[in-house]
Amino acid sequence: MPASYPFFVPACLLAGVFFTGTATAGLSGRLDTLMQVDNRAFADQGQIEGRGDLLFVDDERGFRSGLSLALRHRDGDNSAHLYQLFVEKRVLKSFIPEQQFHVRAGRLQRADGLGFYTLDGAQLRLQGQRLGVNAYAGRPARIEDFRGLSAQALYGADAHYSIPAQAGMGPGTLRLGWQRRVDDRAVDRINAGWRTSAGRASVASLLQGTYLPAERRLENVQAYVEGNVSEKSFARMRFETYTPSHARLSFRQRFYAHYALNGQMALSGEWHYRLRHNLGGQLRLRHVWREDSQGDHANNGDGISLDASGRRPRGQTWAVQLDHLRLHDDQNTGLYFQYGASLSAKRRSIVSGVMQFQQRRLIGKNHVLGLEAQAEQAMRADLYASCFVSFIYNSNLQNEYRAGVRLSYLFDNRGLRILP
Repeated sequence: MPASYPFFVPACLLAGVFFTGTATAGLSGRLDTLMQVDNRAFADQGQIEGRGDLLFVDDERGFRSGLSLALRHRDGDNSAHLYQLFVEKRVLKSFIPEQQFHVRAGRLQRADGLGFYTLDGAQLRLQGQRLGVNAYAGRPARIEDFRGLSAQALYGADAHYSIPAQAGMGPGTLRLGWQRRVDDRAVDRINAGWRTSAGRASVASLLQGTYLPAERRLENVQAYVEGNVSEKSFARMRFETYTPSHARLSFRQRFYAHYALNGQMALSGEWHYRLRHNLGGQLRLRHVWREDSQGDHANNGDGISLDASGRRPRGQTWAVQLDHLRLHDDQNTGLYFQYGASLSAKRRSIVSGVMQFQQRRLIGKNHVLGLEAQAEQAMRADLYASCFVSFIYNSNLQNEYRAGVRLSYLFDNRGLRILP
């Protein structure tokens, strides 16, 4: 099959849009063509990709459908990926006032404590003003490099209930869910969460996580409480467990000393201060328990981060972060910056850079210098061209690079513009 075949995806989907003539009657989405080169897999490789994301909505008849797919040519290999293909229909009104049932079937996309994955099956959704219930069943599958799951079957249900503001406390949401993953054996998971917004007491809180009854342990736990200290500042106490959801972290995440390939727990205290409406900063102290290769949290350490960010006239933004973390024999000290600007009404760009000093037991000392630049040009109201390039110099590891161009067509003004 010829290398140019990924262009077939946006070409065919775009032809379908004009053929049906429904672009102004509920059809929205984006079509992309991407060409890039990199050495991500420790070898110089090129890639051509065509991707389409479409959503058709007919609210009057209670019908919607979605399609997401990509065709890719990389290193002499052609591959096709179907991320989503579903239909959804509003069925009978429920016995509860102001509630409606929706049934969705096909290939669905889900994101939860298990990761980001597809589910070939069906979902039943009960939606109301304060109560929402979802029940789903199907066969899950991994999405490329995302942390996800593959199993024979997955069943589950979750509910969320909105709680109005009362007694000085802001509005909140209560969530409760159950999942059963079936493979060689069945594993149950119980998900629960509680979130409140700041009310008259100016205090907000969050508590959520997953409990595995068979193993009698918690995972994916997040908890925080925050409140105003003064008119210009607020403080937050946070606890979280973290496991990377993607094998390829973003440019900025790769240099956060807070991130790791294995799981970890962190307890942190933060103080945020807004000097002016366009200038603010943050001080963060944290203690980290990082998981080792045996699954024990043995690499304990402490860190400090100092951030500053601001906005200048004509849409210019900037951010700087100084971060230090020491974990047993490992330590990282890094300086990260980002600058974004709208060069004109049709052009914008972002430049990011990093300097980091690493001391690792496995690799010794490593000095890192990295730079990434991205730019987007609006060729017309619905057509965008963008380019990106990044290079990372390592004194004691292999250097890395990535560069490419992307052409994006968005219609009905509901497609999301994202720099690569």
